[in-house]
Amino acid sequence: MKKASDIKRFGSFVKQVVALSAVFGITIFALYWILVSQSNQNPVKDQTKQTGRMIFTMFYTAMQNGWGKHEIDTMTQRINEGQKNLHVKLYRGPLVDALFGKREGQSPFEMIDQDEMELFENGMIHYHYTIKFEQTCLKCHTNAQVGESAGMLELVFPMGEFWVSSTYVFKIIVAIFIVTLFSISFVLYLMLKKEFINPLDDFVSQVDSMMLKNNLRNEVVVNTSIAELDHLKNVFNKIRGELADSFDSIRISAEVDELTGAHNRLKLNQVLSQYAQSRLSASIILFDLDKFKPINDIYGHDIGDEVLKRFVSVVRQNLKGRDYLFRIGGDEFMALLPHTSVEDAQSIAKQIEAELLSMPLVFERGIIMIECSYGIAYSEDTAHTFTELFRSADQSMYTNKKDKNIAR
Repeated sequence: MKKASDIKRFGSFVKQVVALSAVFGITIFALYWILVSQSNQNPVKDQTKQTGRMIFTMFYTAMQNGWGKHEIDTMTQRINEGQKNLHVKLYRGPLVDALFGKREGQSPFEMIDQDEMELFENGMIHYHYTIKFEQTCLKCHTNAQVGESAGMLELVFPMGEFWVSSTYVFKIIVAIFIVTLFSISFVLYLMLKKEFINPLDDFVSQVDSMMLKNNLRNEVVVNTSIAELDHLKNVFNKIRGELADSFDSIRISAEVDELTGAHNRLKLNQVLSQYAQSRLSASIILFDLDKFKPINDIYGHDIGDEVLKRFVSVVRQNLKGRDYLFRIGGDEFMALLPHTSVEDAQSIAKQIEAELLSMPLVFERGIIMIECSYGIAYSEDTAHTFTELFRSADQSMYTNKKDKNIAR
């Protein structure tokens, strides 16, 4: 579960998406730029290589025309003087030195097999153009083979001197746009999936499970850092809890007698339906209050209600946790005692009768002795023989009243 400090508004989420997209986009573009800079399609390399090839062609043509190293040095000096932002230097390789001797004043250098370009901190580009022997070169350079390094041409010029074609600029702009669009879409998808889609899927799954199991007591848990979704979860859980309380209240009201707290006939039918799945041996005790109508007539229904509540309280104190007490009629009640023999039921009924006599209802206008008659019946299959069981208990209760000379 997310901490309160981790919860943020949707606006903060959008800012985070933009920030992460920018970082991701810059990273992707940097990798793309590195890849382009190392490829053969780099415009700086292309232009510099063309310049190097053109200058070498000039030197090569001069050498074919019989120019010596003095003339070549003079040509190099003129090129450097004529191009203020371009410095050219020609290096002869070991094979050339071996045939014609070393040039005086030539700086040491390392032979390379392919062109190299390096950008220095002062903004100057150093490009090393590799000169390789071709077939026509072998007429003079008899000690060499085609493809071997003859020397190196070094070009040094500032970064700002090269130009970029509009096509290349357009490609870069398109690449930036595509990378940016991809970055935003990709980051947005990942974050939406994490912060919205997955939490909402989880929310819907929990609600579906709750409805399927018909259980509103399970709290919905959504792992999200978005304040709006977290608020939606909290509101839903609040409504869910209130509905669960309301349903429990309705269920209890439907199953319990509001005045006495005893179960009603609806609950009796539910219990019998439940026990119909298997054989249930049980005893029932059918109670009927004696002389209850005169109590209502003389003292009023308020006192009569107190008598009923006192009676239910005494009966419940003598029942076990598995037993049920139902209000069948106005002053008629039935106790269902699962797995209880007739003898044990008889003992419970006598105990209840004795406690009622020892606990009269005392009020301002007098004292009322609470008495009852009862009948007991037993069955090995209560649910399927309940009608006969009830009739038998009712007949037994009637006999008990008759013995007391009390009218029903």
